[in-house]
Amino acid sequence: MNRSALALSVLFAGCCLAAPAAPHTYELKASPTTVHRGFFDASLPPVLTIESGDIVHLETATGNPRYFESLGVPKEKIPAELYAVYEGVEGKGRGDHTLDGPIAVRGAEPGDTLEIRILKVEVRLPIAGQGFSPTRGVLPEQFPDKKDRVLWIDLAKQTVEYAPGVEVPVKPFWGVIGVAPPASMGKVPSGPPGFFGGNMDNRDLGAGSTLYLPVFNSGGLLSIGDGHAAQGEGEVCVSAIETSLRGDVQVILHKGQPLKLPRAETPTHYMTIGLDPDLNVAAKIATSEMLDFLVQTKGLSREDAYMLASASMDLVVTQAVDGTKGIHALLPKAIFHDK
Repeated sequence: MNRSALALSVLFAGCCLAAPAAPHTYELKASPTTVHRGFFDASLPPVLTIESGDIVHLETATGNPRYFESLGVPKEKIPAELYAVYEGVEGKGRGDHTLDGPIAVRGAEPGDTLEIRILKVEVRLPIAGQGFSPTRGVLPEQFPDKKDRVLWIDLAKQTVEYAPGVEVPVKPFWGVIGVAPPASMGKVPSGPPGFFGGNMDNRDLGAGSTLYLPVFNSGGLLSIGDGHAAQGEGEVCVSAIETSLRGDVQVILHKGQPLKLPRAETPTHYMTIGLDPDLNVAAKIATSEMLDFLVQTKGLSREDAYMLASASMDLVVTQAVDGTKGIHALLPKAIFHDK
C-alpha cells in the first residue's frame, strides 16, 4: 500500500487536503523566542504558521550549559549556541523538554488530523547527557541515588563510545512530538504522554516514519523536541542519550478526519499506540486500536483481526518510566497484498 493510500486508510477512508505540488520549506531553530520548556498549552501563540504540505527544517536543543559545566565540562567545549538557547534558564537541569513551537497549520480545527512525516532527523552537536534520579525508572529500589554523565558523539562514525569496548550506534529521533491538548486542560506538563502525543519516547518514530495526531485547537499547535541520539525500547532509567538534533518534517492536514489516539507507520509496519499508567492497560489499548484499524481498513471481522494480530503483530514496550507508560503495536505491511 502506498503512503497516500495508507493516509486514507488510517483516517478511515476520508478525504484530505493534498500537499501542494511545491511545498514551502521553513527554518525553525531553537532560540529563546521559539521554544517553550516542559509543558503544552493551547494559549501559547504559534511561533510559525504554515500551509498543509509545507516542510519545516527543525533544529532542536537539548543540554543546558550549566548542566554540562556542573559535570566538569570546560566552557570552551560546550557549543556556544546552547548558551544562547538557554539564556536566562535557572538551575542545572539538562532541559530535555526544550520544545520548538508551537507550529500552527493554517485551516486546522478540532476534529481534524495532522499527518507528520519525519523526512530526516540527525544529530547536530557532539555533546550529550544521560542520567537517573532517585525513585524513578524501572528499578528505583536498586538505584536510590542520582547519577549523571556526559557522553560524546562521534559525528563522523555516528557512534557513542559508552565505555572501553562498548560502542553504541546512533539512531536519532525526537522523544516529544505533540499538539496542544484542549484549552480546557490549561497548562499540561510534557513529562507524561497522552492522547495529544507528547513525550511518547518512541524510537520507531525516526526518519521515514509518519505520525498522525488529532487536532484539538485552531492551528493544531504542534511542538517537537527532546532529541535522542539513541534509546532502548523501554527507556528503563528514564533517560536516553539526550542531545540536540536537526531534521525535516512535512505536515499535512486531513480535514474532518478525527482520531481518538495517535497512530503511526514506519516504512515497513503499521503502528497503533497505547498509553496508560498500567502497562497491561496500555497493551489492551494498542491491541484494540490495531483491531479497529484492521476492521475499518482491511475488511476483516473483529474475530479474524484478533487472531491475525496474535499471529503477526508485535507488542513493544515503548517506555516504562514516564508515569503514563507506552506500548506500541507493530503489524508488518508485507502480509497485505492489496495495492
